[in-house]
Amino acid sequence: MLKNGANGCINLDLMRCLCAIAVSLGLTVSVVAQEAVKNDALWPERERLEHFLRKAKITDRKKIGTGITNPEKVTLEMDGIVMNAIYKKVDKKHDSWRNEVAAYQLDKLLGLGMVPPTVKRSIRGRKGCLQLWVTGTVMNEYEESFPDMDAWHQQVSVMWLFDDLIANIDRHLNNAMVSPGKRLMLIDNSKTFRIQKTLLNDLNGVGTGTHARFWGVEYDADRERYDTHYPPELIERLRTISKDDIKKALKKFVWGRNRGLVSDRLELILARIDSMGQAAYRRETAPPLGPPRSAH
Repeated sequence: MLKNGANGCINLDLMRCLCAIAVSLGLTVSVVAQEAVKNDALWPERERLEHFLRKAKITDRKKIGTGITNPEKVTLEMDGIVMNAIYKKVDKKHDSWRNEVAAYQLDKLLGLGMVPPTVKRSIRGRKGCLQLWVTGTVMNEYEESFPDMDAWHQQVSVMWLFDDLIANIDRHLNNAMVSPGKRLMLIDNSKTFRIQKTLLNDLNGVGTGTHARFWGVEYDADRERYDTHYPPELIERLRTISKDDIKKALKKFVWGRNRGLVSDRLELILARIDSMGQAAYRRETAPPLGPPRSAH
């Protein structure tokens, strides 16, 4: 499977690029740095990053040896700024670059900041998507501790909720990454937006070894689920977005019944959250602190 970045690398390239963009646009470097800290964002300049991904000159393309979608690592340059991205052109019924862009658009609509900036772009006449090349460590290889385990559990909870919304059948330990700042990044979203009428997780990770590793606990075959909790502002956002909002965000990439089912799954998510009561906002139990452990 595709690993979107170099494991364990500090995400300095992105900050250098953001600073260079700021200078080219007449902003001070400190403004970008301060905004990144204030917003705790992985990509505080997302609109400029999207513009760069769409317009920058492609100077190099290399096939990546992992993944079944034949992705390529692309080098981009504009006004002396150099960035890398992943180019995908797969476009099958249940595995498409269009879903990558749709997942990013929905991430933007919800204000999550978990899916790397992703745009539609044709290369030599072939339609596909470019996604910002991010650095971090895939969960399958992550061995560090989280300083705030409760905050990490909330991110994992949001991941499962988001995957329920986009009907993702392919979230595993090699397509979720941890940034150097302990932020959860969701890559490889091509197998999404399916004809799924129910919630795959029911908002809770079922008691599997994979989910135990995400949660940072030993796998227990008797565990039925993992307690989830969400940021209040996300729950409020889920209540306020409309079918028209979803249609506007997805209409260029997800069509017909598949798009309508996003709204249907949103209703199921809100009903499940309502049934959780105050537990939707806080953890019921506290697993022991420590790094994610290997699944049995």
